[in-house]
Amino acid sequence: MATRTPKTPTNEAKPAVTFSPEQLQGYINEALAKQRAEFLAAMAEQQAAKPANGKSDVSTKNELQTIRVFKKAGFKDIQPRVNVLTFNKWLELGRRPAEGSKSLKVANLRLFHISQTRPLSSEEKAGLQAEKDKAVAANKRKIVSITEAHPQ
Repeated sequence: MATRTPKTPTNEAKPAVTFSPEQLQGYINEALAKQRAEFLAAMAEQQAAKPANGKSDVSTKNELQTIRVFKKAGFKDIQPRVNVLTFNKWLELGRRPAEGSKSLKVANLRLFHISQTRPLSSEEKAGLQAEKDKAVAANKRKIVSITEAHPQ
């Protein structure tokens, strides 16, 4: 028997179609239904794995570690994200850590308890607002409309 090369024509007949277009559509629908069911099962499994309170495991561990660290340092009434925050979060709330107070390190965060903070004075608030306005102005880019850039 002679060897067949890709350019050699074949005398073999093409196999006959063994199912109708309706059967083909049925197979496609079956495969899609199976794929959809697998996807929904995976999504349900993923939803079940999420904690009920919407916090990740890392977040929960950080909160527990925060409570442990602040209790060890002698603080009372410790509520992470309520009265234990970072320097910038206290500034956003109109408070500032008092001079000489030291932050406590929890994971990669430096945190202050509310008892370590004081309210911002009106001069400090004005200074912070001026810095914020200056930063916003520096970040703004001049926007030129197409018609202004290329008048006809």
